[in-house]
Amino acid sequence: MSIIYNEIDENIIKKLKEIVGEEYVNDIPAMMHAYMARGIMGIRAAPPNVVVRPITPEEIQKILILANEHKIPVTPMAGGLSGGFALPLLKNGGILLDCSRMNRIIEVDTNDRYVIVEPGVRAGEIWAYFHKHYPEWAPPIADGAPPAATIMGDAIERGFSLVTGRYGPQADMVLGMEVVLPTGEIFRTGSWGLPGAKPFYKYGLGPDLHSLFFGSQGAMGVITKAALKIVPHPKFKTVKAYGFENWEDSQNATLMASKYEMGIADHFVMVQGGNWWLVPTRWRKEKIPKKYDYWKNLGIPKYFMNFEIWAHSQEELDFVCNKLDKIILEDFKPSAKGKVYEWKLHPLQIQSRLLKPNKIAISYGQWEQGFLFVTWYTPWVDAAECMTIYCDLMEKYDFPPVMWYASIDHCREAIIMPIFCFDSRKTEDFERLEACETEVTKVFLDKGWVNYRPNPSIHAPLTFEKADMSYRMLKKVKELIDPNMIMHPGRLAFPWGPKETPKYLVGFRKK
Repeated sequence: MSIIYNEIDENIIKKLKEIVGEEYVNDIPAMMHAYMARGIMGIRAAPPNVVVRPITPEEIQKILILANEHKIPVTPMAGGLSGGFALPLLKNGGILLDCSRMNRIIEVDTNDRYVIVEPGVRAGEIWAYFHKHYPEWAPPIADGAPPAATIMGDAIERGFSLVTGRYGPQADMVLGMEVVLPTGEIFRTGSWGLPGAKPFYKYGLGPDLHSLFFGSQGAMGVITKAALKIVPHPKFKTVKAYGFENWEDSQNATLMASKYEMGIADHFVMVQGGNWWLVPTRWRKEKIPKKYDYWKNLGIPKYFMNFEIWAHSQEELDFVCNKLDKIILEDFKPSAKGKVYEWKLHPLQIQSRLLKPNKIAISYGQWEQGFLFVTWYTPWVDAAECMTIYCDLMEKYDFPPVMWYASIDHCREAIIMPIFCFDSRKTEDFERLEACETEVTKVFLDKGWVNYRPNPSIHAPLTFEKADMSYRMLKKVKELIDPNMIMHPGRLAFPWGPKETPKYLVGFRKK
């Protein structure tokens, strides 16, 4: 496919200013590079040519129509911290559509139990808003993402919320969306597509169009509103933790507990764990012991699992905690391959873990200046094998094997997240990271595991090269709604296909 994108000239800048106002258009080079610092989930990025900050769907509509007329690439973003992929990938960066001004909490309905938000609403803001106005309800903010991350960004990336263990991936919490298509058309998904109807039913009118925009990384349109489920926010909470000597026991004990869905596991709103490497890599590399014996003496398990439990009364909370202890420490323990024990947390540890939104992710940047989260989905029963392979390959490429994983919907699925800690000042570290991920991806795709946030240089092209029919169907839809391929070129192997698109991506700067 022959696609040529045009450069932005003064005439385009003038028209953009006419749409949103002069103060909301910026093409100063220093500011363009400043936006690149937000790309914490990706290692390939180029500065945009101009940043435009609209405040209404109608302004976005006009911008996309203009971009289509002149074949200018457009990359949408809000916070840039949820998926972390909201940056251009081509040397011609085009327009960065910064939607952070669209930050209204439009409606809260505690009967139909949803909240309607714009893309710029941040996790810290909506959590504080509910704490003040609706303390008995909780919005599904991302767990682990910083307060500045947007709630919509996590949802449309199909991420994990603070109640993922109970309610499933974040996308399952979305009831409807308002979308500006690349051609400038505006429509709503689900029941919301019927004028005057509420966003109460996600599957809507006829065939489902709702899921088309999840995981699209801005390549299918600009989502300007979303209706998200809200959940009860009871006052009785705690965190129970257990230690293990291997991945398999951690996986299997958690599965046994999570199968008690009626009255027990429904209280496990977030179930997550990992290995001991999650602890030392939160400090500077040269100042921290790197042998497990040191951390073992401090009481850190080699592998562990945390259960965050919510209940409506102390009696209910005690019942669930006692039952969980029995399942893991009595029912499962005889079949374990290694030692299984309760990791008794200090009250301050529990208090810290229950604090929302938290800043768990941020500290990993201290190890060697840079960090990167990569995320895979597997069946829960494959989690241990996946993490064992991953940790071995991370060590092969000289990365500390930092590994986190969590339950999705009562352990129906696992979300596997290695944390790459590396020196972001060294080009060779980026190259080593991509080499590791390339080997990982080839192994994992053969095993049927999927990357839910595919990067453009490795995951997406290798996945779609293997899943050719899926790519061809997706391409047909893309060509229909984005005929000029202006939306976030480089993502999802568009527009040049799985084999050719990586050749067009920006590379790493050599010193």
